[in-house]
Amino acid sequence: MLWQDITIAGTGAWVPPIRPEHTPRGGPGNGQPSALALNGFTSAAVSTDHTATQMAARAGLKALRHADVASADLSLLVHAGFQDVDHYTPAAYLTRVLGGKDTAGIEIGAASDGGGVALVAAAEHLTARPAAKATLVTTGVRFPEERWGYSRELGYVAGDAGAAAVLTRGTGLARLVATAQVSEPQLEGQTRARVGYTGAARRFPVEETGFMPHIDVLRRATHRCVESVLDEADVKPADISHVVPIAIGSVVLDLLLTGSRLGLRADDTSWTYGRHLGHAGPSDVLLALDRTFRSGTLRAGQRVLVVSFGVGFRWTTALFEVTRDPVTAAPAGHSPTEGSRP
Repeated sequence: MLWQDITIAGTGAWVPPIRPEHTPRGGPGNGQPSALALNGFTSAAVSTDHTATQMAARAGLKALRHADVASADLSLLVHAGFQDVDHYTPAAYLTRVLGGKDTAGIEIGAASDGGGVALVAAAEHLTARPAAKATLVTTGVRFPEERWGYSRELGYVAGDAGAAAVLTRGTGLARLVATAQVSEPQLEGQTRARVGYTGAARRFPVEETGFMPHIDVLRRATHRCVESVLDEADVKPADISHVVPIAIGSVVLDLLLTGSRLGLRADDTSWTYGRHLGHAGPSDVLLALDRTFRSGTLRAGQRVLVVSFGVGFRWTTALFEVTRDPVTAAPAGHSPTEGSRP
């Protein structure tokens, strides 16, 4: 889909302390690298005192300041989280602490594709409501060790973080050019709870097998989603200066990108940043966008391609064109707490 007059006006991120990740060798005595070591994770962001929604609120405040947009101007707040056990209605909390009196708040559940899906939903809202001035996209995740520690056996590290972006019309950091979405619902059984599994037990087939049994399907879907955006926007891979994928690991990303028209490997993308934070689910692509826009390296006219993917299985790609040289200063945020405004 091609877009008109929708821009990212500001971004924000909140990353808790980063802890080094020890990547053990393979099984006893075999001397081979573990799947975790091969996937290239070096550390992970770990929150011990803030919920996923509180981290999203911190990031949202930074994004509003970065965009110079007032809470009263927000028509919609779209929040993407994942299994938030601390906030039953996270969008309501975020609307209270970040929104205005006329701001609507909704949750989107699309697993790790949530950040990409939320961007599309926010853009659709602005397009459908000409009187709307701005929308805020927030994401936040926290992966307790007791529930997600097993992920190391599958070759990735889960990271905690909040991220956000403000979408407006007219001038901004980057213009939304095109998006595409693809799904492979025949794989939904891989994320269907098994009878008899409760609590922190491994309940879903994909949590036991990882992505490798389905890599061919996942690769084809990734290529299809990327090519849809390139074709519709009439953009060549050489015209893209930055690629922002989810931070699922170098091995998986290499396999997903292999044979695509982009001609890239994981280390040619924002994965070089994500490997230090861990896989932060729906926050991945917004964290990388914030890093990219605040890096000082972007210039007007350059293009940024977001490649989002999540179990379910769903994909979102989004192409942005930088409209001006972004500022590099990151405004300081305040700590949101329950019952107070951040």
